[in-house]
Amino acid sequence: MPKQFKTARQINKLKVIEAAEKLGVSQPTLSAWEGERKSPSIDSLENMADLYGVSADFLLGRCESHIQDSSQPISLQSLPAFHGRPVWSATYGWLLVNAADRVLTFPDGHTLPFMDIVGELFTSALPFSEAEPPNEQPLSRSEVNRQKEIWLEPISPDSDLRKELQGWYRVKDRFVENEYGSRFYLDTYGSKWLAFTPETKA
Repeated sequence: MPKQFKTARQINKLKVIEAAEKLGVSQPTLSAWEGERKSPSIDSLENMADLYGVSADFLLGRCESHIQDSSQPISLQSLPAFHGRPVWSATYGWLLVNAADRVLTFPDGHTLPFMDIVGELFTSALPFSEAEPPNEQPLSRSEVNRQKEIWLEPISPDSDLRKELQGWYRVKDRFVENEYGSRFYLDTYGSKWLAFTPETKA
């Protein structure tokens, strides 16, 4: 596997001269490491791992991801090493890491800056992380029309899709819509989605 020295530096948005200075080595030395013409010492490798927020295994190209245990949360410092990869959040569901812009991208396209993340991120969904299905009775179609806001549960065998689309929706004339523009039409009620009252979901 190719070394990831250059990749780790680039996702941290550091120029060669900046990284070399922080590592306490010359620019030609760092360039030689990145070009695999020379190998860093163990101490230098550890310094690179600390500077870039990744593991030595990641830098050496020994693993797909620098975090082996999917039950361990990803630190904010290490998040750039997951550029272009999906991560799991119990708060948000699945997200795609964009290290270049330092944002996480949701399935619907909107983004969340790294610094605004709430909760922990993981390389895979943790066991029992799926939301429990509602145990109260859904609203009737006529009751939905009398609400201003409802909690919507999609009807789908796809748990990721349900997690992505469930949530608070405003009731309109012919459809319900959430803050991200996702819509469910009233004529599909009972076949594609069910609604619950704000009181029972609060």
